[in-house]
Amino acid sequence: MVSFKEAFALGTSLPISKEGRKKTLTTKLFESYGRVIANDIIARKALPPFDNSAMDGYAIMLADYGSSCICDGRILAGESSAGLILKKGHTYKVMTGAPLPQNTEAVVQFEWTQVEGKKVRIPAPDVQNHITQGQNIRFQGEEIAQNALLIPKGTRLNHLDLSILASQGIAHIECFAPLCVGIFSSGDEVIEPEGVATLNQIYNTNATSCYTLLKSRGYECHYGGILADDKATLKAKLEDFAQYDVIITSGGASVGEADLIKEVLLHEGAEFLFSGVDIKPGRHLSIATLQGRLFILLPGNPLAMLLHLHTLILPILESMQGARAFYPQSLSLKLSQECQLKPCVSMILGTIHNDTFMLYKNGKIGSSALVNMWQNNAIAICEKSHFRQGEHIKVIPYGADFCDIMDFVND
Repeated sequence: MVSFKEAFALGTSLPISKEGRKKTLTTKLFESYGRVIANDIIARKALPPFDNSAMDGYAIMLADYGSSCICDGRILAGESSAGLILKKGHTYKVMTGAPLPQNTEAVVQFEWTQVEGKKVRIPAPDVQNHITQGQNIRFQGEEIAQNALLIPKGTRLNHLDLSILASQGIAHIECFAPLCVGIFSSGDEVIEPEGVATLNQIYNTNATSCYTLLKSRGYECHYGGILADDKATLKAKLEDFAQYDVIITSGGASVGEADLIKEVLLHEGAEFLFSGVDIKPGRHLSIATLQGRLFILLPGNPLAMLLHLHTLILPILESMQGARAFYPQSLSLKLSQECQLKPCVSMILGTIHNDTFMLYKNGKIGSSALVNMWQNNAIAICEKSHFRQGEHIKVIPYGADFCDIMDFVND
């Protein structure tokens, strides 16, 4: 058995590439949301691409501020200012986004000016405002310099990243191929929701939770059904696992007589990174590799399984996917009440209300009640056992993004 931090370090040190899988693929811009880019993307062009006006106004030389200037014309956004040179005593009317004539030192907004026939008083007599060099000018490259690192390798692309890429004229992106994840439940007592459960059977909630959560995070998910509690059947099933990069099972990860998955994997030569994590709830979690594929054996208890998915399994998959940020991003919130936990590493639940973490059931949540997870929206991992009311505690929202530092454990 390993500690939570040891399990995290072992899991996130696994290699990106997997045997038999295409490592990268080229995707169209509109189809790249949520993909992890495989290479650094360098800016092809500066942004802005040229000096332009930040508002509707008049382009001037600073020496002409406080006088009347002859207007030599108008420049609209999308037009060219090539060959236009601003001379002393002259001005150009420029619209927002319009390129500026040479020698422009500032743009004075229309509201500060007064038209006097063919001339423009800059500023108007009743305006007492001062102007500075570069005022109301967006300079070439001030937002993004040409050849600068635009988006680093390992970034999972969001809608704003894609907009920036579009601004560079980038229409195709080289990305890591999504991990192909096979999801299985186990146990003869488990029945699918479309069936009719007897008093001795339970409906399969774990597959739904796991599949939909991972699918929402961009993974290629396949549900393979319920594995029988039979060694021969499980051994034969190993051949079907060859199509996946990662195989996730729920149930069959503890020490019960019918929990046979680990035994079959060991018999076939699997190498276990760890077998058991010293954390409550959900100590019975194992991870192994076999023939270049990762096997994640989650506990069958729905709550324990979900807690592991959010805090450990998603980060491991993010790391394997090639993402440079794979640590859950936590929030620092005030604790709603005093909390006394057992002297072990614990995961507790609560809800986020403004700047407060509303602790659920005094931190005592058991391990199997799916409703406990459903009624809350955040998790706290606690190495320390005592928290005062009002003390700040690090919590992980269910939909937390990822960052590049480990700062989510309360130690």
